[in-house]
Amino acid sequence: MAGSARDRILVHAVGERWRWLALDRQGRIRRQGECSPEQPDWPGQGTLCVLVDAADCVALSVELPELAPSRLAQALRWAAEEHLSSGAEDEHVVAGPRSADGRQHCLVIAHARIQALQDRLAGHELEIMLPDGLCLPWQSGQIVMGQLGERILVRWGEWSFGSFEPALLDAVIDGLDDGQAERVWLGGEAPPELVNDAPADDLFPQLANQALAAPVNLLSGQWAPSSAHSARAWWRWAGGLAAGLAALLLVFAAVENHLLKRQADNLQQAIDSQFRQAFPDVARVVRHREQAERELARLRFGESAGLLDLMNRTAPVIDGQTGLRLEGLNYREGLLELSVRGPDVAALDQFEQRLRALDLNARVQSASMDGEGASGRLHVSGVAR
Repeated sequence: MAGSARDRILVHAVGERWRWLALDRQGRIRRQGECSPEQPDWPGQGTLCVLVDAADCVALSVELPELAPSRLAQALRWAAEEHLSSGAEDEHVVAGPRSADGRQHCLVIAHARIQALQDRLAGHELEIMLPDGLCLPWQSGQIVMGQLGERILVRWGEWSFGSFEPALLDAVIDGLDDGQAERVWLGGEAPPELVNDAPADDLFPQLANQALAAPVNLLSGQWAPSSAHSARAWWRWAGGLAAGLAALLLVFAAVENHLLKRQADNLQQAIDSQFRQAFPDVARVVRHREQAERELARLRFGESAGLLDLMNRTAPVIDGQTGLRLEGLNYREGLLELSVRGPDVAALDQFEQRLRALDLNARVQSASMDGEGASGRLHVSGVAR
């Protein structure tokens, strides 16, 4: 069946093969397929709603007053910077909805990542871009999961979601589940030890309704879709007809800039004050971003946040070192103990050094050789205050 001129094309832009759905105005599936990003075979007519890997995004909730959109965008960058260990200079921060208690939700994604996606989709009409994990249907009190491609999507809150490798799912769920949550498996092959009698339905179509009704769009600001750029161009043309107001607009802009600068100073002072009120146990504040990120994570998720942070930082090192294999792990009071096996003791020392290069406290506690190589235990923890 030929696609309608107003079809919405839902594209899961993750992995070497991208899945897509062509949806009509009522959200019904007209066509679907899977293709290489370099040779897309979805209908040429229609706007794209692109789902990116939730692991490429950071979801934050910050305390901010109601602000005009232009001021909110700048204030969010300042607020988000306190949560990001690498700073916000190279990050794109997008405002989302507000929570029931008034906190401002936002999403953060690297400029380089969103630019790479736009380059790969050049020539197509992009309209919406958002993380796949946010599109899982979720209700309060649930931990919602499902497999899509080679990743497991998990959502455990209104603004809490992620994407993980299947091998990490057990540890992730154990860290999130307080014993009260209902575990819901939506699609894909479910691990029997986590969910009983789970459906093996295709997860991708179940994301469509949430994706098209999502309250946030990563394509904003400099990444805004072409339709938004066209609208701004029209208003610039209309503004040219009102040249007589140019002087007044310049004066207004100068006043607004002055007010924004003063508000920025007040906001920085408020952040410092709120930091000390929120974290009175932090005796010495040296690096606001890292300390606030660590303390907020501990307050929001408890021990599970430290476990997830250490696992997300150590897992790529294990995967990237040839011959190194994880045989077990244990986490208690901020200390992650890894049982690993490598070809020799030098490989364990190399693993320790690579973890230290990531600003982690890592130390080989024991090492021994046998007929299959070297085995050892390492203790890993975050950067000390």
